[in-house]
Amino acid sequence: MDDAEKLIAGALKSSPDDPIYLYNYGYVLSQMKRWQDAADAYGRAAKGSPDNPDIAYNLALTLKRLGDLGKAENEYRQVISLSPNHAHAMADLSGILEKKGDLEEAIDLQERANELQPNIANFHFNLGVLKLKQHKWDAALEIFEKALSLEKWHVPTLAVKSVAHYEMGDDNAALRIADPSTKLSVSKLPLPSGVDGTVLIDAMVNHPTCQWERGGTSTKDGAQTGNLIEDTNPHIKSFVASLTEKIEAFIEAQQIDPNDPFRAQIPKTWNYSIWATILKRDGHQIPHLHPSAWLSGVYYLEVPPGVMDEANTEQQGWIEFGSPGYGIEPIRPPITRRIKPEPEKLIFFPSYFFHQTVPLAGDSRRISIAFDVIPQSWR
Repeated sequence: MDDAEKLIAGALKSSPDDPIYLYNYGYVLSQMKRWQDAADAYGRAAKGSPDNPDIAYNLALTLKRLGDLGKAENEYRQVISLSPNHAHAMADLSGILEKKGDLEEAIDLQERANELQPNIANFHFNLGVLKLKQHKWDAALEIFEKALSLEKWHVPTLAVKSVAHYEMGDDNAALRIADPSTKLSVSKLPLPSGVDGTVLIDAMVNHPTCQWERGGTSTKDGAQTGNLIEDTNPHIKSFVASLTEKIEAFIEAQQIDPNDPFRAQIPKTWNYSIWATILKRDGHQIPHLHPSAWLSGVYYLEVPPGVMDEANTEQQGWIEFGSPGYGIEPIRPPITRRIKPEPEKLIFFPSYFFHQTVPLAGDSRRISIAFDVIPQSWR
C-alpha cells in the first residue's frame, strides 16, 4: 500500500482537486487504517464530485469508523438521495439511527434494505435485533431463522436467537444454544518448558503492536496487541505452539451433532487470531462476541492476587458469560456464569457466547491471551 500511496500522491501534485484521484487516495488510506486522512481525501473528492454516490458512501463509512455519527448520518442520507436503492447505505444508516433511539425509522430503512437485498444474512440479523428491542420476540425469531437459512454459522444471529427464546420463556431452546453451565471448557495449560513467565509477560506488555484501547475492540481502560500467531519472539512462539496444540486436540475430539448449534458444523481447516489483553484499574471488556470465529478462548497469564481473593465478593476482574450485548436490555434476568481468573487457567467457549469482564479494581494489572479459531472449511 505504501507504493500505491506514493503513486497517487504524486498524481495529486499535478491535479490536487481531481475527484477520482482523491477517491482512490482515500481508498488506499483507509486500507492503511489512516481513517482521518482517508476521510479528508473522500471529503475533498465529494466537493469535486457532489453527485457521486460511491464517493459519498465511502466518506460515510469512514466517518462512521471515526465515530462521527452525526456527519456520517448526513452522508448516508446524501447517498440515498443520489441512489435511492442503495441497500447498504440504508442498513448502515439504520444502525446509526438505532444508536440514537429512533427505532421506527431504523426499522423502516432496514426493511427496505432487506427487500432490495433479501439474501444478506447480516441484514436479517440487524432487523431481528431491532425487533428484539421492541420486545417483539416472535417476529425477531422468524427473522433470525431467515438469517440462519442463508448462513448456517452466522455467529451474531445464534447469540441473539438464544436471547429471543429466553425472553419468550423457552428456556430449553435458549440453553440448547448457549448454556454457560455445559458449553464452556475450563482447564489448565502450564507454560511450556523453557518459557519464562516473567519474560513472556514483559514481551506482551512491551510488544510493538500493543495499543491502549485499540480501535474496533471491546476493551476499555486496557491495551491489546495485534495477532501473535507468527510472532518470532521465542517465548511467544513456544507458548503459541503449546496453545494451538491444545486447541487442535479439542477440535479433533468434537463430534458433529445436528441438534447442537455449536457442533452442527465443525471446522476442517481454520486460521488463528491470538492476542494479549492488558487491563489496569477499571479495565474491562463490554459484552461482546467474536463474529468471525467458531471457537474462542482466553488464557490467564497474570492475575492480581486481589482478583482471586475470597474477599473479592464483587468478583472484580472475573469473566462473565451470558449478559447480552448490542444494546439489548433484557426483561428477564439473563442466565449468567462467572469464572474466576487464575494463572494458567484456559477457557474455551463457542464464539457466539456473549461475554464481558467485570471491571478490575486496584492498581495492579491482569494479562490474558485470547484466541479465535476462524473457519476456512467445514468437515
